[in-house]
Amino acid sequence: MKKIFFAFVCVLATAGALSAQTRMDSDFPAYFPEAVEIDADSRVLVQEFEDPAGLAKIAGGRLVSAVGFTRYERVDYFGAAPLSIEVFTLLDSLAAYSLLTLLREDTIQPGPPGDAFTIGNNAFLFAQGRFFVRIMAIGRKGASQELLEKSAAAVGAKKLPPSGARPGLIEYFPSDGYNASSLRYFPSLDAYKTWTGGTASEHILINHDMEIATARYLVGDRSGTFYLLKLPTPELAEEYYDEFAASLPALPDGLSIYIKHAGPLIAGLEGNFDPVSAGRLLSELIFSYSLRWDVGDEGYYSGTLWGVPRVVLLAVAGSIIFSITVIAAAILIGTALGIGRYALLEYREKRYPKLADEDRDFEYLKLRR
Repeated sequence: MKKIFFAFVCVLATAGALSAQTRMDSDFPAYFPEAVEIDADSRVLVQEFEDPAGLAKIAGGRLVSAVGFTRYERVDYFGAAPLSIEVFTLLDSLAAYSLLTLLREDTIQPGPPGDAFTIGNNAFLFAQGRFFVRIMAIGRKGASQELLEKSAAAVGAKKLPPSGARPGLIEYFPSDGYNASSLRYFPSLDAYKTWTGGTASEHILINHDMEIATARYLVGDRSGTFYLLKLPTPELAEEYYDEFAASLPALPDGLSIYIKHAGPLIAGLEGNFDPVSAGRLLSELIFSYSLRWDVGDEGYYSGTLWGVPRVVLLAVAGSIIFSITVIAAAILIGTALGIGRYALLEYREKRYPKLADEDRDFEYLKLRR
């Protein structure tokens, strides 16, 4: 009897395990390609969760949590070259691009696939909107670059069309001496602290949250790190600049720090740069506000006239015409009321002369009193 019961338990356990591994195609998230699309024999939905605690066992999980995590999904594909596809859904596109700069092994390239991607060491990474996708070979056999690219293209085609956008902050890096392969972007101070393990350059750890981007620069025989900080407001940036300028940290001989403030941006250059080369790099940091007039479809309202957007001139002209119309209407109404009042009094005097005399006597007495 015991043997029968034990066999029954084993059958139930096996059936449960098989049912847990068996997935219908409808169970897979729509943006994971079918096995045949990437030359695989089968696919398995390994893991999916929304609790950030699950990131503890995921490679780079602490960084994913720091930049802004929403959801994680992983599907493994088995065939001649087994591989895994991980999809991280993040708070926004800034978080996705940040992960690409922090987890990549090679220079970032513009997409497609995605808005930007990087490939290297049996891995293909790309950011697309608020999604970060990591495709990696399973086991020692590895996967060809062709297979990785094919898999990435299959995933990217099932998501929103790429926009090609990058975080606006990194557009402020000077072009001279810029090492693109060293770019790191952090959408928040928390992400920067996580990346550095709680230690960082003295002129970054302050109390205000901010966007941070860093890159290495080489100008002649001078080299160092260029920091870009974007604070919430120009006032906070100016306050930070004044505080830092008043207490510059001590550096070893041969190293210097140069900083510049422009709007909500702070640029810092740390390394063995001389004042001339540092000044040339920092002079490229220019921040200006601009207004964009959304005039809809091209037509009569688009373009400029006398150097001014036509839509602005039309708005001003419309306001002037409306004001003149209101003033003219008020004058006409006032004049009409005055004429009507005067005509009514004249009519009253002609029609009721005695009443008019009594009114005049009454007004006279009122004045005398």
